[in-house]
Amino acid sequence: MKSSSPAEGAPPLHALAPAIVAGRRYLRASVADLRATSLRGERARAALRATLAIIGSVLLAHLLHLEMPVWAGISALRVFQNDSHATLRRGLERIAGTVAGVSLGFTIVLAHHHPILVQGAVCLTCGAALYVQAVSRYSYAFQLVGFTVPLIVFDGLADPGRVGAIALARGSEVLVGTAVATLADAFSRHRQPGPQKPLFGPLDPAFLGYALVGGIAVGLVAPLSQLMGRGLTGQASITAFIIVAAAHDGIGWKSLNRCLGCLLGAALGFAAILLIGHGGAPATSPAMWLSWLLFLLITLFLLEQTDHGGSAIAYTGAQASLCLLLVLVQEPIPHLGIAPGLDRLVGIFVGVALVGLVALATWPVRARIKAHFRPLEERDA
Repeated sequence: MKSSSPAEGAPPLHALAPAIVAGRRYLRASVADLRATSLRGERARAALRATLAIIGSVLLAHLLHLEMPVWAGISALRVFQNDSHATLRRGLERIAGTVAGVSLGFTIVLAHHHPILVQGAVCLTCGAALYVQAVSRYSYAFQLVGFTVPLIVFDGLADPGRVGAIALARGSEVLVGTAVATLADAFSRHRQPGPQKPLFGPLDPAFLGYALVGGIAVGLVAPLSQLMGRGLTGQASITAFIIVAAAHDGIGWKSLNRCLGCLLGAALGFAAILLIGHGGAPATSPAMWLSWLLFLLITLFLLEQTDHGGSAIAYTGAQASLCLLLVLVQEPIPHLGIAPGLDRLVGIFVGVALVGLVALATWPVRARIKAHFRPLEERDA
């Protein structure tokens, strides 16, 4: 009689090897990054400038009575580069990409009586933006086009009469965050730039397939959100787009950083809600304002050290900061409610799951696309 192995039915070890390698790499990078955390030095100074830019953007947007100050804070977070020239360029690209995305989104919403046409336009626009950002010198601008379009379209479809106001609000919030980040980084040192990419690079068959994944995933966000009965469209569509946009770095590694960063930021945010929100003080009291501000200042300072520390888990720091803002910056500031933050967090994980499922379902098609265009790629090379 044949004896049964204890490991029979278990997945083969080699199938788990990539996940094990990624886990070990992440753990080593986390330990090294934690040891590098400091209250002095260039790393701490960069984190402090970034933190002040983020909080300053949020407060300025609040004082200007903008609809969602959190987008001003996120703009500052993503624009700040600890390099005055790089920050200025990234800021200009963010503004240009936002304006283009808002314009395209506004135009698409005009066809709101034809939902199939609208969904198709969102899929095509996001897919095209995904591909172009992978081969263009102005990658960040096209990234902004790609995830601004679904934001404007999905919010606009919920209330077509307000699409103009929504577009103006998102543009204003981005402008505030970009301006504050540029000012905060105006006197930092200028690092030597790397080799400049061409305006548009050669054909990339692999990324044509990735663009297909991203376009379909973003297009599925709205119907899935309706099915689940939750407002997931904003965060889910952005997450799907950003993960696919980083496919050259590895979708798995980017997803790991994004998921763990979001979990960390959400945990910190919900801890603040429990500690500050249930402290007994009225929502508008000076005590709650001060507690909210101090918590943001301290946690963002620590997370931004990871974001600008140059380690392999830098994206975890950026995502943790971003998710912390999504949970804690709710109007009227400093309103602290669990439900909005939870909806945003669920949207992020729905976006990650959608990309994985669509990538799996479209694998045969992507393989054929790559094989079909390979002769052209080899000829251009």
